[in-house]
Amino acid sequence: MPAHAAGLTRDGEYVFKDKKEIPAEETPEESVPHLPKGYSPKKGTPTPRRRDVEAAQRTPLISDRSKMSKAEKKAQKAADRAKADASWQKEQRAMKTGDERNMPIQHAGPVRRFARDYLDARGGIGVGFMPLAVVLLVTIIIQGINPDLFIIITLCVYALFILMIVDSAWATHNARRLCQYRFGSDKVPPRFTWQMFTRTFYLRRWKLPIPMVKRGEYPEGGTPADLKAARKAHRANKKSK
Repeated sequence: MPAHAAGLTRDGEYVFKDKKEIPAEETPEESVPHLPKGYSPKKGTPTPRRRDVEAAQRTPLISDRSKMSKAEKKAQKAADRAKADASWQKEQRAMKTGDERNMPIQHAGPVRRFARDYLDARGGIGVGFMPLAVVLLVTIIIQGINPDLFIIITLCVYALFILMIVDSAWATHNARRLCQYRFGSDKVPPRFTWQMFTRTFYLRRWKLPIPMVKRGEYPEGGTPADLKAARKAHRANKKSK
């Protein structure tokens, strides 16, 4: 049975009405105006609550693009692009100057710096990989002129490729062994081996980050004597296990 409410009419009679028919008191929603800085409201105007004003003036860290106009979205996109481009330019300058503080995270850190210095000081035949690939492409031209000569050159190029890969793999293995000995195995970052392996195939002028040592100028802890000590320590550790 629905609830009723009693009311007194002008004639002094009571009437009953459903509560649903009695309108609730309307409470106007409090609106927080966006007031400019230093604005003083007129006399008699209710002062908005402090937390409401702060909430209205608070700017989100990530803009809600669904509430932006087309022009605002375009401006935001341009600002994001400019910020990303400035960050990229800053990282590229760091790669060319050796600035460790502003390098991309995949190239920063003392372990990677030590390994790069070791490989750049050691050198290797892997740097001839790309020039040799160009030679192989050029020999394709003489395939129709002298097939026998083409086969001989191709076999020689493939043999050099194999030697370069073996030399680069050995150099990368030694760099990893030195880093484990100097910094600890848990300090070697992920994808370290592949990163250093690919570096051995670039010509010195093409390498990024730029080489910071000369040929034969091994970093502290990266000399051939240190490599022997690292191998000895690895063997001893392996036997103890």
